[in-house]
Amino acid sequence: MSRIGIYGGAFNPPHTGHIRAAEYAVQALALDKLLLIPSYVSPHKPLPAGSATPAQRLAMTGLWAGEKMEVCDIELSRGGTSYTYQTVEQLKLQYPHDELVLFMGTDMFL
Repeated sequence: MSRIGIYGGAFNPPHTGHIRAAEYAVQALALDKLLLIPSYVSPHKPLPAGSATPAQRLAMTGLWAGEKMEVCDIELSRGGTSYTYQTVEQLKLQYPHDELVLFMGTDMFL
C-alpha cells in the first residue's frame, strides 16, 4: 500500500509557494507520491482574462515537479468545473488499495 498525496489547484501560474508546500508535504506526510492536479475550471476562483490555458498550466506544473511528484491531468481530461470530491472519487477507483491524503492550500481551506 502506498501513501499518495493529492494537491490540486489552478496553478496559475505555479509559484514558489506551491513548490515549497509540495516539497514539505512529501517530507512531512511521508508520501510515496504526490499528485499535482491543475484544475480545468475552478469553482471558487475564476481565472483572470489572459491567464494561461489549462494545457499551459499543466505543462508549467510539470516543469517544477520534484522527486516523488507526478503531474496528473485527471481534471483537465474530465473538463468542466473541477470539484475536489469528483477527483477524489476517481482517484479512489484508480488507487483502491492505497491511502489517499488530500492536501490543499490555506486559500481553499478557509
